This record gives sequence, structure tokens and C-alpha cells, in this order.
Amino acid sequence: MSEFKISKYSAVLKKAINVLSAFLLIITFLLVIMLVFTRIQGKTPQLFGFQLLRISSSSMSPKLEVGDIIISKRVDPATIKAGDVITYNGEYGSYNGKLITHEVITEPYEADGKLYFKTMGIANDYIDPEISEEQIVGIMLRTSPVLSAVYSFFATPLGLCVVLGILALLFVRELFALRNVSKDESDTVNCNK
Repeated sequence: MSEFKISKYSAVLKKAINVLSAFLLIITFLLVIMLVFTRIQGKTPQLFGFQLLRISSSSMSPKLEVGDIIISKRVDPATIKAGDVITYNGEYGSYNGKLITHEVITEPYEADGKLYFKTMGIANDYIDPEISEEQIVGIMLRTSPVLSAVYSFFATPLGLCVVLGILALLFVRELFALRNVSKDESDTVNCNK
């Protein structure tokens, strides 16, 4: 292969890496902004209708353990049945203002034109207060062991340092790429004079 072809492929590869790095940096920035604004509004962050939720109590043990990440999706409440695991906004007692992920233990029933559900944490000895369809955030689709492990790592001080370090490296790399582009442009302008 000639030297010209190698340098041409090298230049194309460098441009592709620069574009990919810039794209990842922009996507990461937009996701962080979206997450922050959603949390400030007191809502559950969503992406394409899906939510990632972290289990914070042992009420669903052994099915769901503390630290597990579940993937949840908003669905029509009429499709929820006994045995489904749902997440809902708690409104009573110690559940008030919290997201609760428990199993539906009976078929939903209708009263006053609304659907109502009875849920229970499978490790609990008591049934949750009755919930209405308006309280439902979503139905659990599955757990994600990979995301659970990643989250658990990045929730540590070392994990946070790794994330910040990667972002800083991407940022510095982009600054150097911009500097090189502007330097190449100024060299080209000087050569044309």
C-alpha cells in the first residue's frame, strides 16, 4: 500500500474519531442536562418512554435486591394484571412522596370510573395501601445486572473520579483538535498569500 493511501486512511480515521468524540460529549452533556431538569421538576427521568429505576429497599427480596436497576415503561393501566411488578408514586404514610416498586397481588378492580390496584412487597408481611391508576409510573420490564454493576461502580468515589477523568480527557482532546484545525487553517491562509 502506498504512503499516500495510508496517510489518507489515517486522516479519515482521525476525523471519524473526532466526530465520534464530539458526538459522545454532546450526547453526555444533553443527557446530564435532561436528568438534572427532570429531577428538579420532581419527575422520573425517561428516555424514549423507558425509565431506569434503582431498588433502594429489600421489600422485593429475593426477586429484586437493593441496588438492582430495573427497566420500567409506562403502560395503559388496563393491561396490568396480578403478578406484574409496578412502580408507583406513594401517597400514604411512610410511602408518601416515594417511588415504590411492588408486585400486584390481585386483579385490578374498577370503582368510580378508575382502576385500583392492591400491591405488596414480596418480603413484607402487609399489603400496601390501595393505589389508583394515576399513581402508576410504569411496569417493570426486566432487571439489568450490567447497569446495576455499572451504577454501583460509578456511585463510589473512585467511579465518580473515573467519569470526571474521562469527560476531562474528552474535553481536552477536543480543545487540541480545535487548536490543530485553527492552526492548519491559518497555515493554509499564509500559504495562499
